[in-house]
Amino acid sequence: MKKFLRKLFLFAAVFFIIDKLFYVFIHLSPNYQVDNRIELLLQGKINKDIIVLGSSRGAMNIIASQIEKETGQSAYNIAFPGSDVEFHNFILKTLLKYNKKPKTIIFSVDEPFELIPTTSITYRLDRLYPLVKYNYINQELINRGDRNFTSWFMCLSRLNKTNFTLERKPTKFDSILPCGSMPVNFKNPKLIMKYKYEISPYSIARESLIKNTAYQSILKQCVVNNIQVVFVFSPNFAAHSSAFENRIRDLALNNSKFFVYDTTNSVYQNKLYFYDESHLNKMGATIFTRELSGFLNQMCKK
Repeated sequence: MKKFLRKLFLFAAVFFIIDKLFYVFIHLSPNYQVDNRIELLLQGKINKDIIVLGSSRGAMNIIASQIEKETGQSAYNIAFPGSDVEFHNFILKTLLKYNKKPKTIIFSVDEPFELIPTTSITYRLDRLYPLVKYNYINQELINRGDRNFTSWFMCLSRLNKTNFTLERKPTKFDSILPCGSMPVNFKNPKLIMKYKYEISPYSIARESLIKNTAYQSILKQCVVNNIQVVFVFSPNFAAHSSAFENRIRDLALNNSKFFVYDTTNSVYQNKLYFYDESHLNKMGATIFTRELSGFLNQMCKK
């Protein structure tokens, strides 16, 4: 029995030592991120008057540095392409936990999938994997069922194959400006677009309770912290959905503000200002951001 216990202890000791050798991958992973905005949040370095929250429409269509110039208020964009409202909720919680609260949250909503499940926008777990050295991130992965309690004391339990890729692999979309925005300054040669004058009706029945709860959590956090929420509806290469807008308005709190792009502006029916059906290119984003800045300036005067 003693011999067995000695072997067991020796095995455990060797395994413990080997496991700790993998910490180097945990420690180095953040250095190879193309987009380090979440780590900046964790380090308390995003302290701005105006914060842009959302998915790719927020990231690509709203230029935070332009808002700074046109409003005189500091601004930063923490919208993440491919992310859903649950992820936005996590990003806002992280912002408020480690940074000074902003005066205004620009909440860029995804028409029509803000509250409807779709594979195009999800909870971006992949954005968290390089940051597992932070206990806060590890706990979030546990909360999401992506890790278990052993990750608190075993390095191997924290690791994902992402952590072993010690090189940056930027794509053409990773043109992140110092302000956090990601405007697209190139064309999509394979895409043939035709403006849609008729759009599908919005279906409340398709909404997800989980997404709806995350949406309400964002609003409640802003109320508790006395932050002004501005819902922003950016253009698709299609007619604006009044039904979707009304649904967002119905679910919003009383002090919320709403900005809808100028639907009478012919620019938003011109494919030269779009990257694809859902995203503006840099020329279009500059025009749209100018409209948004004007709205923010008028809001401050009231």
